[in-house]
Amino acid sequence: WGCIATGLFASPRFVLATYNNDKYAGLFYGSGRLLACEIIGVLLIMVWTFAVMGPFFLMLNKLGLFRVDALEEEVGLDISHHKGSAYDLTAADQDAVDTLNEKRATAHGN
Repeated sequence: WGCIATGLFASPRFVLATYNNDKYAGLFYGSGRLLACEIIGVLLIMVWTFAVMGPFFLMLNKLGLFRVDALEEEVGLDISHHKGSAYDLTAADQDAVDTLNEKRATAHGN
């Protein structure tokens, strides 16, 4: 939102004081050029993030490290990782907790 807001609200007075050029003011001040630059910048950030992190997430998914197993998901990560519930809204199924503890005690479920 910050990038797009700059393209919308950049005052010619402040742009002139900062860059010694006021032809790239915000859209609400009569110029859409800065907004176009900001949109291109946001799109490039999105492309760069996908290009850098996409292969990393695909590798984690391929290795099975991207998600927890179904039992941990059912019990809750608070219990499986921190040995207690952070929010006691509903208690976890005790049989599932015992199964998870047994699974972790025997070679980490392998």
